[in-house]
Amino acid sequence: MTIKFNTIDDFDIEGKTVLVRVDINSPVDPNSGIILDDTRMKLHSETLKELSNKGAKVVVLAHQSRPGKKDFTTLEQHSHVLSKNLNIDVKYIDSIFSHEAKETIKNLKNSEILLLENVRFFF
Repeated sequence: MTIKFNTIDDFDIEGKTVLVRVDINSPVDPNSGIILDDTRMKLHSETLKELSNKGAKVVVLAHQSRPGKKDFTTLEQHSHVLSKNLNIDVKYIDSIFSHEAKETIKNLKNSEILLLENVRFFF
């Protein structure tokens, strides 16, 4: 018995807003706050690039560590690393639920990528 799994190619995503949950939790230097290893971001880059290349409005949801830990931080630096890895400007907003976040998502253009704030700031 063969099970068929849908892939990005099975959908017309041009002009559609696609919410992608990724695991880009990365080692962070506790003193400087600098990301030490971007392996997880590199692993997700192919999918994010494909979504962008197919004209989707890509909204990325992720986290970094847990409250109280030394590597718990915003995802702003992650957006810069993703931008470098993708060779595409990855926008960042320090919110998830605000009116500003809603408007930013609503105003995304085809092929743009937006990284929302660390979801663990809100839960």
